[in-house]
Amino acid sequence: MKKILGLSAALLLSGSVFAAEALTPYQKRIPGPKKLAMIEADYSGEVHNDPQYIADRQAIINHVTAYSFLFDEHRFDEWYDLFTDDVSFETTAPCLGTIIIKGKEAYKAFVSLRMQGPGSKEVKTVRRHTMGNIHVAKQTKDTAEVRTYLLISTVSPNDGTMTVITTGTYNGTLVKRNGKWKISRWYIETDAPLHASPMPQDEKLKKAITFIPDNRDVCQQH
Repeated sequence: MKKILGLSAALLLSGSVFAAEALTPYQKRIPGPKKLAMIEADYSGEVHNDPQYIADRQAIINHVTAYSFLFDEHRFDEWYDLFTDDVSFETTAPCLGTIIIKGKEAYKAFVSLRMQGPGSKEVKTVRRHTMGNIHVAKQTKDTAEVRTYLLISTVSPNDGTMTVITTGTYNGTLVKRNGKWKISRWYIETDAPLHASPMPQDEKLKKAITFIPDNRDVCQQH
């Protein structure tokens, strides 16, 4: 894991970053690394009659669900356009830890290494990022908080075998700028360990990436 990121200890976040109070007692006792702030559900049942509010709601849901289709079809330029330039991309995975990437430039470099590196054009495995239980927890005229379950799966091109990689949640913060919704924060929390990614070596980009490893004893076998 050290070789994965190669970041100095100075980049590690302090425990104060973690919003443990945002988790329910049940979530707190689930094994795994500390989790970042997750979005609380709206269960008010409030009905909105404002046409603009309804139109924004549809645009928000459509924007979030486009994430999976564009990514799985490797339409990366369109996919990157879903995010603001100052986006914060965050992910927590068991036995990997937490990665926080600030800004689209660093995010693009990270994704490029993971998904667009040597040999990527030869990949024929079908991968799906399936969303379910999509829920807009908060919406104002220019902000929104959205959460959704995720299921990542692959299908082998050789024998058609399907493999479930992980389940988890997406937690998204959106902002409305110049009449369009964009994702300004995207937090992925996975239930199963994920394969680590190589990290950008550019010093400027390294400074935009923070890594908090999951050093639990149970993870030493991974």
